[in-house]
Amino acid sequence: MSDGDLSKSYDGISAYAWDWMGGDEIQSDLPFYQRKIQEVGGRALDLACGTGRHLLRYLKLGLDVEGVDVLEGMLARLREKADAQNLRPIVYRQSMEGFDLPHRRCFHHLEPGGRLLIETFIPAEAWNPELDRRLGENIGEFSTWGPTELPSGETVTTQVRMDSIDRFEQVKTDKRRHELSREGEAIRTELHTLRLRWYFTHELSLMLENAGFVGVFIHGDYSDSPATAQSSETVYAATKP
Repeated sequence: MSDGDLSKSYDGISAYAWDWMGGDEIQSDLPFYQRKIQEVGGRALDLACGTGRHLLRYLKLGLDVEGVDVLEGMLARLREKADAQNLRPIVYRQSMEGFDLPHRRCFHHLEPGGRLLIETFIPAEAWNPELDRRLGENIGEFSTWGPTELPSGETVTTQVRMDSIDRFEQVKTDKRRHELSREGEAIRTELHTLRLRWYFTHELSLMLENAGFVGVFIHGDYSDSPATAQSSETVYAATKP
């Protein structure tokens, strides 16, 4: 996914309403990553930290965690919440594909024995035979999220549709339409294109090994058990030798 696609699709109205659309909810991934940070020790970096769902909670627990995100709207919301909680997070506005922090980039950022954790998913359209047969019917159809009511009394409604899917290139393209309303009247509308590229298990494992990591392990469902075809969530763990 390119920075431009990501910035446009998750900034603006989406960033403004993110926390109230479920983006700040405590989920089962929170204790998993907390445990992994404590296992390794030292400073951790939250890549794509968003509005601080993990970062701010970890700081309150006394963990040494910094954040990086490409979206200024998300970081602005993070800083607002941090001020309200009297927290002083260290965050950087950069993309995780090419960030260049004082700590250096991904592999070079880690100390020997440091660990990289990457959570991924494969869209259902990539493998589900039933969706494959219905692909022609699904393309162009909108599904709706919301409306979600904000503390201001405004509401946000998001419509999503799949525009195309290329299984050879492993790319899925969606259109997203965000509408902000006040007293039933639309006051702002945004239309964005989101291109998602997925990687399969052996591809991502090989990429990590080629980058110099060792001991690649794939966690299933935020546990210490290996992922299987039945796992809903997968997290890749890799260690710098």
